[in-house]
Amino acid sequence: MKKFLFISLAVMMLASLFLTGCGGDDKPAEKVVLRVNVTHPSTDPVGVYTVKAAEAFNAQFEGEYEVTVHTGGTLLSMPESLDGVRTGAVEMGQFPPGVFSNTDVRLASAEMPFLFNNIQANIAACPEFFELYDEIMQEKYNQKGICIWTATSLDVISKRPLKTLADWKGLQAQAINPPTAAAINALGGAAVSIDFPDAYSSLSKGVVDAGLYATTQMIEYSMWEVADFCVPVYMVPTFMFMTINLDVWNDLPSNVQDALLEAFQTELADGLNTLYENTAESNLETLTSKGVEIYILPEAEREIWRQAIQPWVDEQFTAMGDFANTILDIAERINAEYPYVGYID
Repeated sequence: MKKFLFISLAVMMLASLFLTGCGGDDKPAEKVVLRVNVTHPSTDPVGVYTVKAAEAFNAQFEGEYEVTVHTGGTLLSMPESLDGVRTGAVEMGQFPPGVFSNTDVRLASAEMPFLFNNIQANIAACPEFFELYDEIMQEKYNQKGICIWTATSLDVISKRPLKTLADWKGLQAQAINPPTAAAINALGGAAVSIDFPDAYSSLSKGVVDAGLYATTQMIEYSMWEVADFCVPVYMVPTFMFMTINLDVWNDLPSNVQDALLEAFQTELADGLNTLYENTAESNLETLTSKGVEIYILPEAEREIWRQAIQPWVDEQFTAMGDFANTILDIAERINAEYPYVGYID
């Protein structure tokens, strides 16, 4: 009888230890470091807000879990960022999904010309687009979504006025990705593929007479010195997505997972969405103060521009299959709530 009681007690103790070890909230034997690759410079809002999010997370797990932020693409360049997280070369990373649409056409939805009316609509779409891209990332790229935000839209700044579709004819314009190239060509211009870092010099040297960039970039890179006409029509909406390697994610306790999602959604994604929405108007005021003419395209003319690009957009959506219907349903519903009345609502 005593032997039976001893064995029973031993079994119960072992079971207790096993269950405790699987509880999901255990402290690691050694500090776990999660490196996040950021291609933006440390002074860029993306770099600044990523550090804020990391600090918010780290404060909860001092000595146990730590997110370290590596800005300026010091760990991985933009072309390497998706695969780097997939393989575990880094634990976490950030990238615009549209850059990798050559690996899955569904990601082209992240930079589809004229998909949203304005920044408010772009921001409102973030939660639903997060779910869609998170599913793709887990299904195909061995990573879990952490958060999503808009990088605002890519709009045109030019050396000459662009008030009607006819004004685009023959315009040499810098294209930094396939959607901007398609938009420029469809509008009657001639797209010239040039990397973004060469934007200022290309305009300055007359290689191109226009380009599509976010208004924040126009200010950051002093583009008013080389071009003086801007049409903030919300031409190419954008998203930025942050992910973590799926194997790393699955190894984290549930409370750490929750803390990561909370810190980066609140401090990074929500923070940047608020910042960009608030600066949408002030960016235009800054450009105006620097001598740039801001032209708010009338709704009827914007529709003419949109229709000019629509054949290319239709090709992309056709290639996406049923996924396109989901994207279009989201956009139609949200745009109805945020109609186009110029760059800001």
